Amino acid sequence: MKEINPKAAFFIKLGSGGHWEQDCLQRTQTIRLGFDDTDHDACMCQDWDKIRSDLLRQGRTKGKATEIANEIRYFYESDENTLWVTFFGNRMWWAFAKGKATCLADGSKTRPVCGRWQSVDIQGVPLTLDRISGRFQQVRRFQGTICSVDLEYAKNKINALVPEIVSEAQEALSALQQRLIPLIQSLTWKDFELFVDLIFTNAGWQRISVLGKTQKTLDLDLRAPVTGERAMVQVKSASNQAEFLQYQTEFKQAQDFSRLFYVVHSPTADLTAGQSDRTTILTATELSRMAISAGLADWLMEKNT
Repeated sequence: MKEINPKAAFFIKLGSGGHWEQDCLQRTQTIRLGFDDTDHDACMCQDWDKIRSDLLRQGRTKGKATEIANEIRYFYESDENTLWVTFFGNRMWWAFAKGKATCLADGSKTRPVCGRWQSVDIQGVPLTLDRISGRFQQVRRFQGTICSVDLEYAKNKINALVPEIVSEAQEALSALQQRLIPLIQSLTWKDFELFVDLIFTNAGWQRISVLGKTQKTLDLDLRAPVTGERAMVQVKSASNQAEFLQYQTEFKQAQDFSRLFYVVHSPTADLTAGQSDRTTILTATELSRMAISAGLADWLMEKNT
């Protein structure tokens, strides 16, 4: 998909309680407006004074009549450069409307969209709600039908563009991850064992026991409390491909374990070969990211001070 460059952006609530959402988004590819008793001909003639007068005669306050008249006007007058967004099925959806409004038999009004409603950005990444700003999502609580939204945010999100403040934070985070790598590699053997234990504990794993305490490696027997999955963790300061394959063979013979984590802070270049869906190799690069997520950056700095 090409980048979009709308001149305006509106949120639209597709029916009371969203009862038109599935129909509009997945079947008819339209936007739809209620206010069934609104004079469609007056709207087509852009006689908004009449629409306000009608609303006042229906008992609306002056402010409410103006608000509703404006919402109806947005629906009728917005051109193909106006972005429409809504929320359905844990995603943000977007489209551009075209053509003139049509009055349906039930009094509701509809306009077709250009192509189809989309729920992914231009790179095909789903616009799930966990990727949408909470501030932007506040519009979901809007009591009316149509309102303007943050144009720049909506455009950047759909165009898969990262705001400058986020980009700066990502660069700082990446720099921190890189700076933590030598700190991990400088840990004493005892501290590295403890660090690995803390990483898995913070990830939700429960340590059942420590196996083979007389070995130079720390073999952890872990269990996932929700699924009951058991994992074996082999910890080494340095290792190569041949040694890894030896441990992988031993793991395949251990019927009680469903996963093997091979943790090495200073591997040889060939070590990543041989990974599988049941075997994960963790090096200082992956561990640095996990350390930040687990809140262990300060711990690493203190251990190296």
